[in-house]
Amino acid sequence: MNDEKNRTIKSMYWNQILGSFSSGLASPFIPYYAAFLNFNSPEMGFLQASQNLFPNVTQYHWGKLSDKFNNRIFFIIIGGIISSLMFIAFIVAKSPIFFITAVIIQSIFGAMVTPAWNALIGDISLPSKRASFIGKLSFYSNLSMLFAGVAFLFYTLIYSTSSISIYYLPFAIAGILGVLSSLIMLYAKEEKKFRAERKSSLFSILKKDNDFSYFMYSQLFYNFFMSISWPLLFITTVDVLKASYFQVAMLNLLGLISTVPFITIFGKIIDKTGTKWPIIASRFMFVPVPLVYAFANSVIDLYILNIVTGIGQAITNVAFIAYILDAAPKEDRGKYVGLYNMLIGIVTFFGSILGGYLGIYLGLFNTYMVSFIGRFSGSFLFFKIREKRVYPQMIRLNPFGGIMRKR
Repeated sequence: MNDEKNRTIKSMYWNQILGSFSSGLASPFIPYYAAFLNFNSPEMGFLQASQNLFPNVTQYHWGKLSDKFNNRIFFIIIGGIISSLMFIAFIVAKSPIFFITAVIIQSIFGAMVTPAWNALIGDISLPSKRASFIGKLSFYSNLSMLFAGVAFLFYTLIYSTSSISIYYLPFAIAGILGVLSSLIMLYAKEEKKFRAERKSSLFSILKKDNDFSYFMYSQLFYNFFMSISWPLLFITTVDVLKASYFQVAMLNLLGLISTVPFITIFGKIIDKTGTKWPIIASRFMFVPVPLVYAFANSVIDLYILNIVTGIGQAITNVAFIAYILDAAPKEDRGKYVGLYNMLIGIVTFFGSILGGYLGIYLGLFNTYMVSFIGRFSGSFLFFKIREKRVYPQMIRLNPFGGIMRKR
């Protein structure tokens, strides 16, 4: 490994450690913060929709620019600094309109980071070890978020108050650490190979790559029904089950506890067996979420659910990015990542808006059932996705339920 690549990898690890600790102190609690601000169902729907739409719909254009200028690090630093400062802005944004505006600004500039970051992963990693590298980065990220969750948990015990001001200090610290994590990337060195820009448009990418297109359409269908329940999850947690600040912190913490140990394991598995079957498994693992929330009698039910879905999140953190980077040509990695997240953002925007209003007109239970049925049926679409490269042990399920190994 040359010195420049080694510097970049070290910078990326430290960026994940500090940045994820920052995010772990604040990001999971944004919807709960809104719930404690007494957002109603449509306002929660619009908040959730904004968090889905704006960071994702702009990613294609940010990714296109990072490909055009062949500069990943600049986008990571600038986007990271501006989006982190918005955590501090949340403290003074008390009304729904100002709070949602601050979230939108954070989302737009945070979107600068994601396609550039994932393209940088593709640039410096070998295909044969890419999932393992993604797994290691995700491990440090989630481990840091776990420590942040523990810190927040103890903070809620020490700062014993029912006031919403309990969120102010974590938001302020998150903003400062987020800026520092972005500045760390100044130490990174990026390989500069200037090349002619490819004239591949959004629609030409989908048209010329049938496998990637089918993968995208399957994800769009699944995520639409997935997002219908999102605005209601926080209302159920805070308003129906009356979760305390401590219990909200525990929900986030338990999910991370079950995610962290499995990330590097799944990274190594995916490098050998491919992305398809882990992706399918992750889709089915998130199917029961709305069902559990519909019938939950206490926060303990949600604790158990978060432990199970945490394992699914470990798969998701590795498998989906690995699949997209396998599909994307080197010079279009930013575009592919941006396109993927943009389309997901659009459908989850409308799904969350719809879910917020369905929660009023159909009630929480019926809306959860709509989400459950959509998730369950959408999971079967992923059986037809195709790998984008050959892995050492390609596996597929035969019609009789056994495992058949190729090569």
